Amino acid sequence: MISLKKNLTVISLFTISVLFMLGFYGDVVFQPNDYMFSQDGDGIKNYFTYAYHIQHDSSLIHFQGMNYPYGEHYLYTDCHPILANSFQLASKLFPSITNYSIGFLNFAMLLSIFLTFLILYMLLREFELRKWIAVVFSLSIGILAPQIFRIGGHLALSYSLAIPWSWWLLLKAFNNRKYYIPLFINNFFWMFIHGYLGIIILFFLITLSIIHFLAQKEKKLQISHYSKIFASLILPILFFFLFTKFTDTHTERTTNPSGFFLYNAELDDVFLPHHSPIRPWLDKITNNSINLQWEAWSYMGVAVTLLSISLLLVFLYQLIRRKKSKYLLLFFQNKTLNYSIIAAFIVLIFAMAFPFKQIPALLDVFPILKQFRATGRFTWPFYFVWSVFAAYVFNQIYILLTKKGKQVIAIIIIGFIGLFNIIEGWSYHQEAAIKISQTLNLFKKQNLSNEMQDALKKINSNDYQAIIALPFYYYGSESFARPASQKALRSSTIISYHTGIPIVEAMLTRTSITESKKIVQLVSPDFYPKEIKADFPNNKPLLLINTGEELSENEKALWNKAQTIYNSKDIKIASLNLNDLWESSAEDIINNYKENLSQLYNRHHFMVSDSLTYFFYDDFETSPSDTSYRGKGAFHSIKRGKNTFAEFKPNTFDENATYEASIWMFNGEADALNLWFRFIIEEYDPVANKWYSTTYFPEFAETINGNWSLIKGQFKVHSQKNWIYIVSKGKNDSKATLHADDLLIREINTSIYKEQPNGSLFFNNDRINVVSTPFP
Repeated sequence: MISLKKNLTVISLFTISVLFMLGFYGDVVFQPNDYMFSQDGDGIKNYFTYAYHIQHDSSLIHFQGMNYPYGEHYLYTDCHPILANSFQLASKLFPSITNYSIGFLNFAMLLSIFLTFLILYMLLREFELRKWIAVVFSLSIGILAPQIFRIGGHLALSYSLAIPWSWWLLLKAFNNRKYYIPLFINNFFWMFIHGYLGIIILFFLITLSIIHFLAQKEKKLQISHYSKIFASLILPILFFFLFTKFTDTHTERTTNPSGFFLYNAELDDVFLPHHSPIRPWLDKITNNSINLQWEAWSYMGVAVTLLSISLLLVFLYQLIRRKKSKYLLLFFQNKTLNYSIIAAFIVLIFAMAFPFKQIPALLDVFPILKQFRATGRFTWPFYFVWSVFAAYVFNQIYILLTKKGKQVIAIIIIGFIGLFNIIEGWSYHQEAAIKISQTLNLFKKQNLSNEMQDALKKINSNDYQAIIALPFYYYGSESFARPASQKALRSSTIISYHTGIPIVEAMLTRTSITESKKIVQLVSPDFYPKEIKADFPNNKPLLLINTGEELSENEKALWNKAQTIYNSKDIKIASLNLNDLWESSAEDIINNYKENLSQLYNRHHFMVSDSLTYFFYDDFETSPSDTSYRGKGAFHSIKRGKNTFAEFKPNTFDENATYEASIWMFNGEADALNLWFRFIIEEYDPVANKWYSTTYFPEFAETINGNWSLIKGQFKVHSQKNWIYIVSKGKNDSKATLHADDLLIREINTSIYKEQPNGSLFFNNDRINVVSTPFP
């Protein structure tokens, strides 16, 4: 009975936490293997990389499910590396457990929410909060924890227990050497769950350890102790990077990825709400003027926001009056908590990209920092530390009021704050609970549509070497890419998982630039050489998946080469022999040109299919260049800012016609076509003083011929009275050079030909090399 009374608060917290989990997530908790928390984007991709690595990969460190025939190092796939490898090894003894890999992962993510409540209680008790107050705030902090929003996509970032648990272990290690090894194992574990999450944790822990060490009076006596702590923090990072360096066989990954300045935090991301009940009211009074960065969401609750404002005002008042506040001294009397606040604030400053936003050139001094695409995530340590500090302050207020005989008022205040925090976080979990229970586990065949099950029956896994989904997608290197169709991504990952056939395309990060170029080149016109041909390991056919969405002309040509083996409303499956894939249509195009030459019209030294059509061509031969696609001239500049290739006076274009602008751009140097580089058709209305623009991204170009990419884009003019400009725009800090050649603008239904001096045929800005019979 004494033991029960002593542990009543822990039992209460455990019970409430269980009821909370069952209330929101009960269906998934009891049947975790029946669901997928997402069927699109990063969600389905992260499930796929994890499950495929377990089920089909023979290597522990090499993932073969995407980016065929090259595969990818498993640390770049977001596959929960340490969990996936553990499952893969266990499956050697117990093969059937691979059928439950999705359920295990789902349960682990939900278990993290539950354990976060308990760990926060331990953390709050470490700072000597009253037990019942620790229960209240462990629930309110846990329910508002921002990582809940990762559970539907960035699965490995969703573990809200990671930061408070790591913080607690470090606090223990400061005072007890028994925690060195648990701290090391913990840090190693999170680095191999997700490198990004591991770095967030260790940035905070290392900063806190440095501050804690510097604050020690007898530093020399503490060197041995702190050296072991630093070893437990730094060695996992060193091991991670050395392991990656010596086991990664893929070369030419980008050293200058985009995104460092795209998803930065601001103070409103941590102090203003993004969900009901307060956000709708806030939007109403501000006329929707508050824009929060999703990547940086770390809102701590209205009570913490009001407390923060109050503390700031008291501090300023104290500063002006030069009089110390006894309350501030009371609230900041725990030195370790103070050190934690300083460390978390330093991490928060980095989350806000300070001082790099102010001095962008600093990124070139510390280029490794460019690897962090979303610094807003670094707000998470501040969320937990400042929330714990707020709980500590409210605990101190409770003690003060109790001493003054106002315990009931103190209890009401604490209870109301905790309750309102829980109410604010309620909508988070309502949203998450709905999202994660909408999709059944698509890696269980019985959960697939009848059409998908029938399609799978038509596929013999041993007959094919790889899958290509249409529309073709590719994401990874940031230099050569194709936009992702969610249906194509979903269908290809489902079929790949169930058959074990790898996917040519990729939805990964930091893939090899060379590999991505070769893969995207597969959807270039077939009369251009395909460098990937030499890398295919065998002559087995490819399995093509067509999801019924609109295809480009190149994708249609690829599909038409294949033989259909299954056809339904939502999905079509076909077999593509490699000989058909490599077969060039150049001779057919040239023969067609010769046969119809008499029906073409000679316009400005070009043969065109319409005598009245307007077209524009600039070969830039008046600008001599060592880097040209055709001839001896090319447009040459620096990629930064705006470059104008051509401008057209009013009444040049017909507002009833649709045009295609195309230009060849050099892709053979680092960062040539990426980093928010745009090809734009601008239109200026001088009467209304208004600009219109149609934008295309060169990195998404389908047509790649060696070191040149053909960027194409259709456009219509709003009024023929407007000025038209063909331009490119790059970031202002870009240092790459820009080489462009052969700008062609034509009406989309017009064919334009020209026989070239080297014997090739110019056809709508493509270069068709003569296969057999040269031109007369």
